[in-house]
Amino acid sequence: MLKRVLIPILCFVVMQTGVLIMDAGWTPASAAGKKLVVGIADDPPYTFKNEQGEWAGLTVDLWRQIARDLKLDYSLKEMTQEEVLNSLQNGSIDLSADAVIITSQREQLFEFTVPIASTRVAVATLHDTEDHPWLAALKIFVSWGTLKIIAILLMILFLLGFIFWRIERKSNPEHFGEGLIRGIGSGIYWVGSTMTSGVCFGVSLKSVSGRVLGLFWMLICALALSAFIASLSSSLTTHHLSETKFGVDKMRRMHLGTEAGSVPASIVEKIGSRTMFLKGEEEVLAALVSRKIDGFIYDEATLQYYAEGKYRGIISVHPTSLKEIVIAFGMPHNSPLRKPINISLLKIIDEPVWESILSRYGLDSNFEARHIVIGREKKHKPVTSDE
Repeated sequence: MLKRVLIPILCFVVMQTGVLIMDAGWTPASAAGKKLVVGIADDPPYTFKNEQGEWAGLTVDLWRQIARDLKLDYSLKEMTQEEVLNSLQNGSIDLSADAVIITSQREQLFEFTVPIASTRVAVATLHDTEDHPWLAALKIFVSWGTLKIIAILLMILFLLGFIFWRIERKSNPEHFGEGLIRGIGSGIYWVGSTMTSGVCFGVSLKSVSGRVLGLFWMLICALALSAFIASLSSSLTTHHLSETKFGVDKMRRMHLGTEAGSVPASIVEKIGSRTMFLKGEEEVLAALVSRKIDGFIYDEATLQYYAEGKYRGIISVHPTSLKEIVIAFGMPHNSPLRKPINISLLKIIDEPVWESILSRYGLDSNFEARHIVIGREKKHKPVTSDE
């Protein structure tokens, strides 16, 4: 009878002790002296080998901070990205140091930590394929809308020039006399000069009605000129954004390249554009430089890394209208590491060390400026291959 009472009590005490130890940062792997196997694949700027042949990168440095915080012993196992995903699925590794994109399909195969960051899908093109800002401005000036405005202004100049001639020809024969053509020409010159500079040298108005009309015209010109400059600036900005941000229709007309088996590859298949799938990022970039493809579609952070490094001045990066993709660490299902790693990850992201890691890879300001969200600022729906 006593055994029946004591055994459940002892079991309960053991379970509670285990919970308390887990809450204190304990994990079964570290307690047993087991060295964690962390899969890693080349994926700059998240993971790459530096000049000394050592692993570095955004998520590598972040993982080292987590391992130091939790006092975890681990070894990095170099693999391909496909091998990392397969190993997470079969449980042969304990964690991925890569930035794994969260999708609904992958969520069924293994688990993720809380999101580390999110980035847009972008397209890299050759730098010389984009319009120079002056060429973009010229296109706006020779557009049909601008030509219509010029035609309307010419009609207004002629009409007001005729009116000023009719008003001033008797009281101001010096400037508006000596015939119809010379008089209307003086009126057009006065109207055009005051419209562009606010003053006219060489031609003056002498009649009261002419001066009243002239003052009214100058006020209209001041307002119209401000509106025209604002409209032109808006048109240039809109044109720049439309040329910079790639929509689905524009991408559908392009020959795009990307890495085979990647999430962008599954996304671009749904667009319907002509697509080339290659083994790695460098192969796709080589195809872009040799003009075998029109653009490299991938995540924006990776493309910016290449555009500001090895391919500076060669490629330009353009965000797309496609939805953002979210990255996190991956781990097998039911991993006891998930909760302690999540707690440590969230804590580190809220500390200055995270800003230091971002700054180390030039991402402190770039992520903000390029609409790449870091940490827990947004809640994201996992990306699916059919989106």
